[in-house]
Amino acid sequence: MRTLLLDNRFYPLRVVNWQKAMILFITGRAEVVDEYEEIKIRSISMTFQLPKILRLLTGHTSRREVKFNRPNVYWRDNYTCQYCAKNFSHKELTFDHVVPKSKGGGTTWENVVTCCQACNCKKGSRLLDECHMKLLKEPSKPPWAPQLCIKLTKEDPEEWWYWIPWISSS
Repeated sequence: MRTLLLDNRFYPLRVVNWQKAMILFITGRAEVVDEYEEIKIRSISMTFQLPKILRLLTGHTSRREVKFNRPNVYWRDNYTCQYCAKNFSHKELTFDHVVPKSKGGGTTWENVVTCCQACNCKKGSRLLDECHMKLLKEPSKPPWAPQLCIKLTKEDPEEWWYWIPWISSS
């Protein structure tokens, strides 16, 4: 089971596993906002309801810089190949270096895009003008903070939607 973690201003931060949730609660660093009624956590001398939503009691300092990694690049590019404009699942996507590494291109926000396998093979290690391909948009470092990317599953509680207003229930 998982627990939604809110900051001290009730802003969603991330989802944590039940062990981390219990540590935050038992050590007094978080309070329970909502709990799973049917799930109990037992110790030798105590029984607790598993927290469904926790709120940190102290201020939270967030990272101001977006971490460069595959999920964040896919998110920035909306799981869309930046050459053919088709949407794909994360399993069907690859990275493409706009300026190939073999030609001095780096692995940076400004040089890496989401690409389908077919377009990546077509482009190969060539520059865009050499293979007659165009980008949908110039790659850049995203302005959003990484803690805003909360991955939910079908098994997660519906109550979380109240705390994450940008998620639609449709």
